[in-house]
Amino acid sequence: MSRICKKKPAVCTDEPLSNSNICQKISLLRNILSTAYGPTGRLKQIHNNVGGHVLTTSTSTALLKRVDMSEPLLKMISTAVQHHTTRYSDSGLFMGIFMLRLLENTQKYNLRTVAAAKVYKHLVEECNTYLKGDSCGCKVSVDLTSCDSLIALARSMIASKPACMLNSRETQHISSLIAQAFLYSVPCNSSGVTCFGRTVTIGIESQSVSDSSVFPGLLVDVPEMLQPADLKRLGSGPFKVVLFNVSLSGDISEVGDVTLEIHRGVDPEHDVLKQLLKLGEQVVKDKVRLFACQKVVHPILQHYLRKHEVFVIERLGLALMEPFVQITGAQAVASLCSAVPAEAYGMVKEICFRSCGSRELLQLLPSKDTAVSTMVLCHRNETMLEELKMTCQRAEHVLRLTLREPYALLGGGCTETLMATHITHMNESSAATTAAALCVSQSEFLIAVEAFCSSLQSVALSLEHDGQDCLIDLTYAHRWVPDIHSKTCVCGLVEDRSNLEKAPLNTAYHTFSPLFLKNSPDNQPRILDSFSAKLNALNVAVEMTNFVLDVKYIIKDGN
Repeated sequence: MSRICKKKPAVCTDEPLSNSNICQKISLLRNILSTAYGPTGRLKQIHNNVGGHVLTTSTSTALLKRVDMSEPLLKMISTAVQHHTTRYSDSGLFMGIFMLRLLENTQKYNLRTVAAAKVYKHLVEECNTYLKGDSCGCKVSVDLTSCDSLIALARSMIASKPACMLNSRETQHISSLIAQAFLYSVPCNSSGVTCFGRTVTIGIESQSVSDSSVFPGLLVDVPEMLQPADLKRLGSGPFKVVLFNVSLSGDISEVGDVTLEIHRGVDPEHDVLKQLLKLGEQVVKDKVRLFACQKVVHPILQHYLRKHEVFVIERLGLALMEPFVQITGAQAVASLCSAVPAEAYGMVKEICFRSCGSRELLQLLPSKDTAVSTMVLCHRNETMLEELKMTCQRAEHVLRLTLREPYALLGGGCTETLMATHITHMNESSAATTAAALCVSQSEFLIAVEAFCSSLQSVALSLEHDGQDCLIDLTYAHRWVPDIHSKTCVCGLVEDRSNLEKAPLNTAYHTFSPLFLKNSPDNQPRILDSFSAKLNALNVAVEMTNFVLDVKYIIKDGN
């Protein structure tokens, strides 16, 4: 069969990083990410050319997910950052800025890609050794017995997202709630393999942030016609629960994509309703007090159940099914044609009303030690609320990662400046030996070290968006911002003094070994970053940089 039009030849791009158009796109993406970085980062508005929802954000996850990239290299970089944030929930912008700057510096210093890749791999291994060692100056232990460390880590994440639009009092309040929700999700008195609990997030618009709260158990919408007096008549718990994940609307169309054979004189809807009422009779006989369904419940069945003092929660939704099963221990029943087995029933300890801002919700408390809680977040409008919900969920995930590795890194750019200074000083004296071991020239090695450390420092420089100078002290290698009101470095660990020499961060200064400053109970950093997230981001950034440097051709099939 002949073709209607001729097949187009594939377009081949040789040495893509030497292509000015591709380099321009890399620079543009790096500029988008770096201007969104940190507490004073600039917000980005994303919308398509035919209208629709406008997204306002400064988070890497939302940015990269919504921005469609035609360039294969940038698409690959974007995917790597998104995969990292899916697993670690933090340091996506750090990873993106560092990776893109490293690619730019490799081109700027005219380094051979093979030599650059070897040196970068060696340097990131040195970073890993330093960060995991006991003498690391930018790592602090997180005391899991103290809420202060958990709140500080959560506060650093919340404060770094300007689209949340929180003042300092609101930031502190939300940080405390995140720590509280995290503690609720840690099971108590468990033996053997332990699984985290669940935090369900509910958003309420047009309410003050101070109305936000965390409740143990699960909060659901109050069923129609349920009054406080009904709960009083119910008495004290525990109460038996049944849960259905199949529609109980009585509609024949709900049975799915099957062929039904209906005999003459048979009314299928009437027969389905009879089966529903039979189901109702069984749960009433089994002394069920809470009847829950993922989908719709037929009005006649609801009336029958309410008449026998059984509360009905319908349209529970797929998202709430798992936490509902966790707090009740019920097994979701998937059929209305058979009797409910005894082992499918669950229990709740108590049912009560909760006022959350402008909404009335029903609180279900578990009868056993189940680590499920509900975080109710309030904000002034939809945009701020969506950003706050996403940030809170990610901050709680970061706290969970801290259980595995109870450390944090200094925030505010101090980790980047300290690590860059350490790597520069350590490789200055051993340049000849290391270069020979890596089979590169000494000059290439030193240039690659400069490119690597300059890329780390550029991440710290990206935190400043108001035209202020960024300084580094020549003793501890922490980052400073000139401010008459501030007496410490940005992370808050180093106090200023008259003989503490400083230099602009983006200028030449003598190399030195940063002094190790151990934090004490009286001297704690104010700003912290996730240890696990940043360590992984650093490693993946270098791996992806080396991968991109190794790409020699991009072949696009235009058919």
